[in-house]
Amino acid sequence: AYFLSLSSEMQSTSAALRTKVFLPTDEEHLCQIRFHYWVSQMSGTFMVGLQKHSEDTVTNIWQVSGELRNQWNVNTITVNSTEKYEV
Repeated sequence: AYFLSLSSEMQSTSAALRTKVFLPTDEEHLCQIRFHYWVSQMSGTFMVGLQKHSEDTVTNIWQVSGELRNQWNVNTITVNSTEKYEV
């Protein structure tokens, strides 16, 4: 389990949480990542990105803006990659 908190009282305007390196997927072994998130009184954006082993950039694969307030939400993302990756 991972946990990340970013509040308006903190001076930082962003934070990042990275998974371990996952092995490539195939048709029989897709990776599903399920996460819970709470967006409370913020106007920012919560994003999930994918970084493949051969790339330096992170590709945004899911996001939600701060319009969902004061409630827990859950989402599941399916990742399919032909090479090692991090989320």
